[in-house]
Amino acid sequence: MAKLLMVSFDAVGSVLLERLCERETFRAFYEGAGVVKDVRSMFLTNTYPVHASVATGVPSCDHGIISNTEAFPKRYAKWCYEAKGFRARTLWQAAKAKGLKTAAVLWPVTAGAKEIRYNIPEILTLPGESQIAMNLKYGSPLLSIRMFLKYRHLMQGLSQPQLDDFITACATDILKRKKPDLVLVHLTAFDTICHHHGTEAKELDIAMDSLCAHLEEMRQAAGEEYKVIVFSDHYQIDAPNVALPNDILFDMQLLKKDAAGDYQPGKKRCFIECCGGSAFFHPGECDGETIKKVEKALLDSPEANRLLTEAEMAECGRSHLPFGIAAKPGWFYNAIKVTHELANHGYPPDYDNYSVFYMLSGAAEKKTGGTLLDVTALAAKMLDLDMPKVKGKARF
Repeated sequence: MAKLLMVSFDAVGSVLLERLCERETFRAFYEGAGVVKDVRSMFLTNTYPVHASVATGVPSCDHGIISNTEAFPKRYAKWCYEAKGFRARTLWQAAKAKGLKTAAVLWPVTAGAKEIRYNIPEILTLPGESQIAMNLKYGSPLLSIRMFLKYRHLMQGLSQPQLDDFITACATDILKRKKPDLVLVHLTAFDTICHHHGTEAKELDIAMDSLCAHLEEMRQAAGEEYKVIVFSDHYQIDAPNVALPNDILFDMQLLKKDAAGDYQPGKKRCFIECCGGSAFFHPGECDGETIKKVEKALLDSPEANRLLTEAEMAECGRSHLPFGIAAKPGWFYNAIKVTHELANHGYPPDYDNYSVFYMLSGAAEKKTGGTLLDVTALAAKMLDLDMPKVKGKARF
């Protein structure tokens, strides 16, 4: 049985595969791999829910990770990085049950995952929290210390592509020294640079160069012993305009603000959860008439595209809420006014040119369609893992 390296290209859409193939090393990998283009991502199309779906093979409504951050619109919201939030069996739990060893480097929602033998989790700290202390608490402490001391010179805070330099150095080190059966790696340079510069910016060439170089570095470290799956979690849509829907609730006297301008709960305890391309109304103690007024006010706003369908609300784990709304391309929902973002995600997966892809080394066939849950089915098949509730199909 082969070992498996899974690499996530955060925010790289299916439409970008041709541009990636302009890099010689990626083109060589692409030509020798099974490739599935135009794959449907999972809704909500944000990093943590999608990676959680790939980790479990089920949608958010089943695995329980429904957003990147906690729901209430705070300036500094806690990220949903703890693995204890899962309600479904993960690939690393299934691997552990079979006696296999797993490694994860900056993979979302792995903080505190005891089943991961070598774990450097992705943790976005709040002001006043120590990044080192949090990683020691929730990851593999001795490994984390060793990797930080050995490779910290590659980092410039969270700047990209330097952060991916560090991630790749850690992953290649683990591959060479520990040779785990399953290795999960999350590369975020493209997502960061795309947020800041938009989907057509020349700066994205830097991100693509970085992704291709890092993939090749890990492939060389893995050698013939490993099969390699590369996938994207979501794409981005150009969105230079930010909408602040909770200001509507403030104007309706349903939500308060403090002296710093941050939202505070009002008497009705209602608020709007902002998730980039989508937003959701949490009604608190609002009556039916008030809910209808809020819905109309949001739909009448210039950024509104449409209400989310019942199926979309169910898939993303919010069928208990009265409604959700999708933003028009060019707009995104946020809790605070920001000026540094020109593209975003979180939109329904059926938006134009918004699909993703995945690849498997050595498979050769080129296909289209399916969903990202197929990636889980493929990984489970490669490692012969017991993942009975996976809703995808292994297409290779």
